Amino acid sequence: MGDWMPMKEVMEETEVDQHLNALLTNSSAIQALGETVQGTLGPKGLDCMLVDEYGGVVVTNDGITILKTMDLNHPAARLLLSAVENQEAQVGDGTTTTAILAATLVTAGTHQIMRGVPAIKVVEGIRYGIAKALKVLKTMVTPVTDLNSGILERIALVAGRENHELAQLVIEAARALKGDKLNEPGFRLCDQVIALEGSESRLIPGTIVDREPLNRIMPRHLTNAKILILDDALEPERLDAEALGTESGFNRMLHNDLEFKTDLLKLAELGIGAIFTDRAISDEAEAVLTDLNILGVQGVARKEWLRLSEMTGARPLKRSALAKPLAELAGMAGSAATISVDDQFKQIRVLATAEKPFVTVLTGALTKEVVCERERIAQDAAAAVQSAWLGGVVPGGGSVELAISRILRQDAPQGVISYGYDCVVEALRKPMSQICLNAGFNPLEKSGEALLAQAEQNNFSIGVDCETGTVQDLSLLGIWDPYYVKYYAIKSAGEVSEAILRINTIIKMKTQS
Repeated sequence: MGDWMPMKEVMEETEVDQHLNALLTNSSAIQALGETVQGTLGPKGLDCMLVDEYGGVVVTNDGITILKTMDLNHPAARLLLSAVENQEAQVGDGTTTTAILAATLVTAGTHQIMRGVPAIKVVEGIRYGIAKALKVLKTMVTPVTDLNSGILERIALVAGRENHELAQLVIEAARALKGDKLNEPGFRLCDQVIALEGSESRLIPGTIVDREPLNRIMPRHLTNAKILILDDALEPERLDAEALGTESGFNRMLHNDLEFKTDLLKLAELGIGAIFTDRAISDEAEAVLTDLNILGVQGVARKEWLRLSEMTGARPLKRSALAKPLAELAGMAGSAATISVDDQFKQIRVLATAEKPFVTVLTGALTKEVVCERERIAQDAAAAVQSAWLGGVVPGGGSVELAISRILRQDAPQGVISYGYDCVVEALRKPMSQICLNAGFNPLEKSGEALLAQAEQNNFSIGVDCETGTVQDLSLLGIWDPYYVKYYAIKSAGEVSEAILRINTIIKMKTQS
């Protein structure tokens, strides 16, 4: 970095120096985030302890968790966080790789601009190099067409940080749901993972509602149960105090109460065994449900009743829908194989019917801190498995990025854009270099050995075994990454670096009145 201009020169009030000042400020912010998470990369990466203002502690090596909990005030840092969050939303994994690639690209691009290369040419070179890298990556994909493939098991294990128990649960969940469900638009296997403090980790062929029945008189176990879901409160229509002060208003209230009770009695005619609401159930409604031997559950979280709706086929209703004719209301009910109350954990377990398979990966541990981390691990494994199923896999351990950098180096463009192009080559070598460093090996030496072996054997799967430090074919060791994880990581890193390097001036906007 000897070519960098001293800060006092950058602070001069010239147009060029304003750009350099903005560039250095943004680059430093991005580089700091990359350095924060790079020590967690790879099988030998270490953890980060996050401490909140109340003394709460989270120990994790999950990139998105670390970055999201940091107090990020710098706009460039928030730009990178946005890209990492998008990576998490798209494929659920690879957030650390995205941050490291972006930080390396921005740092290398800044260095080139400080040497005098026009910023726009650096950006054009990066854009060209990223596009080419993604094309090369596409040629390296191995499709996965069998849910019993050992590749998926290895994907789950690597993404699950070598936790065999959680990886196996995720694989069992994927196999139970089958390929059609995993291919379904909008379905995310990682959303099927929930945590429960004090519980054992296991696979549940259904879902869990983290609430209790309204009272202990209500049924504790139901078989072949019909259910209703209310996205509303279960109570009569209320009138305001002014209306109740009149005779007509009072009569209206009595009429509403009678209509409401009549609607509730229809539930017994329909054979409804349980009703779940996201808001309160009134005392009057509780009394009727108890008399009808119907299980009533109030205050169900939105994500829980959405899962319940998906699994049972019940359509979420508003309170007014209970007045519909019986035949129409029957079509809005769902069905469950069993519903049982778990008094130990104060929750309700709803198991799916054979016609609509559904699973929940329950992750448990004795303490809150550990159970939350186990949930993140299982979610990463689930996201990686589904991503591999949808898009195939590429060799992991940084080997595929290293191979792409070698291919890009062999076919470098001519002209000024080659400086930006070189930034892409440098960034693609960073993951393996960091993985080796975290494993306790000399990154330059080991990356060089891997590059040489790749060229001699014409094999893009060659990388470094972090256990022995030897150069190996990582695909034979079962070290794979989902293609989509790598694709979005490289693409997002390129977009972030392009956005940062194009910034000429930083202006604080005036406060809106």
